[in-house]
Amino acid sequence: LSDLDYDNPASTTNLLINMLATVTAYNGVYSQFGYVNSFATTTTLLQSLLGIAANSSVLIAPDQSATTTGTITTGTTSLTEYSTFQATATNGGYLYFFNTDAVAANTNTTLTLYSGTQVVNYTNYDYKTQSCQLPYSVDPRTIKFYVAPLNSSTITTWTRVDKSATTKTGNNTAYTVINGPEGYIVTNNLPSSQTITTASTVLIKAVVSNGSLGNNATISQRSDVSFIANTTPSGGYDQITVPQARYKLLFNGTGQDRCVTINDYVNAILSSGISGTDDSSLITVQNDVSPGSIKIYVQNLNSTGQTSLMEYLNGKAVAGINLTYSL
Repeated sequence: LSDLDYDNPASTTNLLINMLATVTAYNGVYSQFGYVNSFATTTTLLQSLLGIAANSSVLIAPDQSATTTGTITTGTTSLTEYSTFQATATNGGYLYFFNTDAVAANTNTTLTLYSGTQVVNYTNYDYKTQSCQLPYSVDPRTIKFYVAPLNSSTITTWTRVDKSATTKTGNNTAYTVINGPEGYIVTNNLPSSQTITTASTVLIKAVVSNGSLGNNATISQRSDVSFIANTTPSGGYDQITVPQARYKLLFNGTGQDRCVTINDYVNAILSSGISGTDDSSLITVQNDVSPGSIKIYVQNLNSTGQTSLMEYLNGKAVAGINLTYSL
């Protein structure tokens, strides 16, 4: 090896060494990038978190519309799914809210409305994979799945279930929505669901999200129904942050939407989407002096946020746990 000219830039030996060094450097960079972005606790890319969420049966929406819940009262005619409710945004512009549940005639009930730009129909169902992909531009909470035999007017609305849930495994007309590499995967490829053949047609509907535009909007009355909002439209966001997506994944993936440990409560608060709860340094969760009691506190959180947060957490606490808002 002593006869080889290592230092001469014109020599083949020098060229080979430079090539090997470059390849080694690139491989090191690629490996480091891949390792860092393969785990929820270290990745800095939202796309990686969405992929990890898909593998963990956790649904994360990159953007999401505002919603409001209120009392709907119908007259002699029913209210069909995806009916339009006109509204006015805080900037004075017009926008729309849609219902995803039908309401029978002469009914008084609670209804949730979702803000959005329009209702879209998808017929790209793949009978081989028993699924289809929807773009991330739709609000995943508004997705509904319909099946109808060919040459028949009978349409069946299938039941949506959480892939990680086990309470509805006996429903053979069930579907789920999960994250995919480039959009939401809507699928009935579940152990208990029946297989759909080409003897039936599949239609999937959803509302296209308009992000935060619907927050604090004022909903106009329709002429055929009465809707009285019990909550101000809220919860819409244009792009979820990487930390928020991480907290949602960590909370839903490990605790299955339930708070057991102190850390579960912290992750739940950080993933709540309630304004003022996205900074971990402002959150305090600790055991109270009484057994089974936990104190929750978020610095600078207003009274409305406090009420919303406690309602949100009480629905995720296990039985027998008492939550109080105090420092």
